[in-house]
Amino acid sequence: MKWILKWVVSMVIVSTIFPISAVAQYFGQNKPSYRTFRYQVKQMPHFEIYHYLDDDALLNYFANRAEEWYAMHQRMFADTFEKRNPLILYSTHAEFQQTTAISGSLGVGTGGVTESLKNRVVMPATHSIAQIDHVLGHELVHAFQFNRLLFTDTIKMKSINNIPLWMIEGMAEYLSIGSVDPNTAMWMRDALLNKDFPSINKLSTDSKYFPYRYGHSLLAMIGKTWGDSIIVPLLVKTARIGLDKALDSIIGFDSKTLSAMWKTGIESYYKPFLKDSSRVLTGRKIISKENSGRLNLSPSLSPNGKYIAYFSEKNVFSLDLFLAEAQTGRVIRKVTKIRRNQDIDDFSFIESGGTWSPDSRKYAFVVFSRGSNRIVIIDVRKGKVEAEISIDGILSLTNPEWSPDGRYMVFNGLVNGIGNLYLYDMELKKTETLTTNFYSSIHPAWSSDGKNIVFSSESVNEKHPSKRYCFSISILNLEAR
Repeated sequence: MKWILKWVVSMVIVSTIFPISAVAQYFGQNKPSYRTFRYQVKQMPHFEIYHYLDDDALLNYFANRAEEWYAMHQRMFADTFEKRNPLILYSTHAEFQQTTAISGSLGVGTGGVTESLKNRVVMPATHSIAQIDHVLGHELVHAFQFNRLLFTDTIKMKSINNIPLWMIEGMAEYLSIGSVDPNTAMWMRDALLNKDFPSINKLSTDSKYFPYRYGHSLLAMIGKTWGDSIIVPLLVKTARIGLDKALDSIIGFDSKTLSAMWKTGIESYYKPFLKDSSRVLTGRKIISKENSGRLNLSPSLSPNGKYIAYFSEKNVFSLDLFLAEAQTGRVIRKVTKIRRNQDIDDFSFIESGGTWSPDSRKYAFVVFSRGSNRIVIIDVRKGKVEAEISIDGILSLTNPEWSPDGRYMVFNGLVNGIGNLYLYDMELKKTETLTTNFYSSIHPAWSSDGKNIVFSSESVNEKHPSKRYCFSISILNLEAR
């Protein structure tokens, strides 16, 4: 899934100068334009931040973190920006998709873009501060890469083509999240489990292997083995003389030997964890490319246990919502699709899951529509839209959850780029604010009696600064609020 969904997260940053071995599939229509943004500019020592936020809370945090990332990356690259670098911050993803700073279309999987010619970082606020910080740190690595590789007399534009995408993206991941990441670990275990671990040559030439995760793993191994100080010289040398010669010059091994070392290291670490599960898969596969699409995403089981709603690109090049039998996986019908509804730009299938009504007759999910998110409710038996809910003042929302009595929905909403929980009364059509935290409150779920809401609450991890953010489980009692 990820190699399609996130291929464009930073793909646009490199598409103007780096070779792309495969074209990313874009789920959605042409770039929308629904409003004119009136930007303000906040100047920092190394950045000019363009924004239109009404509240300074997120802006000030974003600005300070940008300077902190600058200091960290500057030490690694031993390089500075000659003038302030532009950062363009949008308050929602739907508004980010309307940007004119980037000419290409931006899909729901695009987390941020660094544009090469002016070195502009363009990104939206997201539903957790941790995610905003990661994207900012990742994109600023690209800004330093561009500054080092493009704005110098010693490296010509055509030499950039020597750098494989895994090095560009793996470096951005390594320098923004460190060497240990559960997402990368999942990909590496999966590669071993399926006996499909690539050589560096295959990683450089075959788009099947997602450059972010494999590149992150490989760069982490290189950095932890030979030291982080060789990473930037390896990047620059690869641009000048090619990967194999650069590896031999900097590390002393060619790509074939390094591939064997990488695979051996991964195998020695992960094989003990796979010993009891490598042969027997937990659970029963019911929906796959054999009976549905190649991508089958965001499944949601109905309360009565009979149905599964999920998104799939079965038979088409865009995602549609399907209904299947939970026990057999037999596809019952295509419930809805974008092409029949001109009011829907795209489904919010990455950040947000759908929710069933308590009687299992209705299904609600989030869509992008005319520059904002809205909740669409459909009758699953008839496949007809029953209602579309837009929340005044909340342009971005995720993960609606239907209350056990069917009257309310709780969801995470972004206001001025800060995510909190909101309660929508479907009878009175009123919205109530449940949390007012700076750090995010996400993934709400109801207790069976409807009296409590359980959610993930975000905080800064003071004890382990290398992992800056953490989440804990919180319970909100609705009767005591």
